[in-house]
Amino acid sequence: MSDAELNIDSILSLMGGTIFHFIVGIKIMWGNVAPYITSYLVQFDPSITYHHTLHVYTAVFLGQSLFMYLGGQLERKIGPRPTSYLGAFLISGCTYASSYCKSLSGLIFFQACVGVGIGLSYSAPIICCFGHFTKNKGIVTGIITTGTGAGPFLAGLVATTYVNSENYPVDTVTGLYDPMASPVVGRVPGMFRVLGIMYGCIGLVGASLLMSPPTDEEKEASKKLLSLENGERASLINYGNGTNVYDEAMMADEEPSGSSSIKTSKSSVVKGRRHQRYGSKVKFTATFELTTSQMTKDSLCWLVIATAICTGVSGFYVAATYKNFGQTAIADDHFITVVGCFGCLCSGLSRMLWGSIADRIGHFETLELTAYLSPAVLLVYTLTVDSKLSFGICVCSLYALWGASYCLMPAIAAFLFGDKHLGTNYGFIFFVFGVMCTVIIDGAGFTGWDFGRINYLFVGIGCVGAVLCSRIRFLTSKIKDEKVLKHHRATSSVCSMA
Repeated sequence: MSDAELNIDSILSLMGGTIFHFIVGIKIMWGNVAPYITSYLVQFDPSITYHHTLHVYTAVFLGQSLFMYLGGQLERKIGPRPTSYLGAFLISGCTYASSYCKSLSGLIFFQACVGVGIGLSYSAPIICCFGHFTKNKGIVTGIITTGTGAGPFLAGLVATTYVNSENYPVDTVTGLYDPMASPVVGRVPGMFRVLGIMYGCIGLVGASLLMSPPTDEEKEASKKLLSLENGERASLINYGNGTNVYDEAMMADEEPSGSSSIKTSKSSVVKGRRHQRYGSKVKFTATFELTTSQMTKDSLCWLVIATAICTGVSGFYVAATYKNFGQTAIADDHFITVVGCFGCLCSGLSRMLWGSIADRIGHFETLELTAYLSPAVLLVYTLTVDSKLSFGICVCSLYALWGASYCLMPAIAAFLFGDKHLGTNYGFIFFVFGVMCTVIIDGAGFTGWDFGRINYLFVGIGCVGAVLCSRIRFLTSKIKDEKVLKHHRATSSVCSMA
């Protein structure tokens, strides 16, 4: 981050975005509270099982997925702060309203509304900070999404402390708390209310710190008065026309004299967006900005989506089922809760690590590394559940590896398809990703298989994701300078780059 980018508005926005993401990541704590909520609902419907309440988790995820695209559009129209306020209201209010639910369908509805709030406001803090920090976006995304892991860590500890401070074990036969005798069950409504109030306070503080970034006109005016101190651009003005020597040399090399934009078969290059592409040390005088409709016509977009699905779905599955699976061999609710909470924390903290690594070796290479590690760790997790040590290490590792996808995908979307429409473009990618992950996880639940058996299914899906990562890394390995990037946009075909 350059000194020019560090000002009070940018620092406050980064703080606010990180704080706000404490509440947009709460869905990954579902695995921690699933035994409490399932046991609570059983007293009203004895036929309910963990496989049924898994649909509550996927409803949150689906709600987020369906409204991510709309959230990007909303942020462009009303700004990051109002968008975040709306999201915080839905997340907090619907969590509180869930305390009055006595049926599975009612709980699914309110938690889906929580997902809507997450979807509307998820990208607003990230896009806001991208406007303040035009470089090192990998680490910026990593810092903000750290809150996505830290929030569930805090909320999980609060929920378990409130509901089961005595560390009551589940019934060894049913895997549930006795709905008629256990005090754990009666505390579930109060848990929802405490969490709802907490989410509201955190969301209000985080959203209030978000400051709208300067417009392009304001940035251009600032550039005329201040020179960059990092030496990448010289403050030598040529003939008083506002173009420095470096930019003129680049433009003369890359485009015909007098042309205002570079036309391709799919889109035109937007001139004047001077920033550094992620994973490259080359400075560009032009960049490519694709709308969502243009992006969807590029087969590389669908490869990115397929890769995201296969590399990310296993993380969502583990986050929802780790406690149910662990309790089949470990009769210690507090231990499993602490493991899950630290897993959430690892998911958040690891995103700064992945973002920093990606800024050094490349986003595609970093994603590929984590994609190959994930199925291997998931296999060990399945085979060694009897060991507390192994279970704890594997859960934390799976959460940490899962965090890479959240950290890297927004930057990858910006790298390939541009910054201008990032909110709607990434919203569309996440929409398809979320719908397909919901279908896969719900489909696994409908099989009725035990969680150990389902784990092997997700190991296989993870292996497919690793292969897709290698493919996308190979296809994009040459996109390191403007000439190759222009070739990709002109051909706009994965097959043509093979």
